[in-house]
Amino acid sequence: KSLNLRAFDEKTRHAVYARQQGICPVCKKHYEFHEMEADHRIPWHKGGKTNADNCDMLCMADNRAKGGK
Repeated sequence: KSLNLRAFDEKTRHAVYARQQGICPVCKKHYEFHEMEADHRIPWHKGGKTNADNCDMLCMADNRAKGGK
């Protein structure tokens, strides 16, 4: 089994969701957990770590619009 270093684990995603109280930091709207995706604040391809300090939970629309910018 290969380890995916880019993917946030379930525990981290739930902790960040709780920290944000379900609010997307981009559009400021509330979403249920399953409506959000974990995003690296500092992109992984630019050296960003896959940990809670470098994670935001974004709504799917905002995360997919953001891309790897």
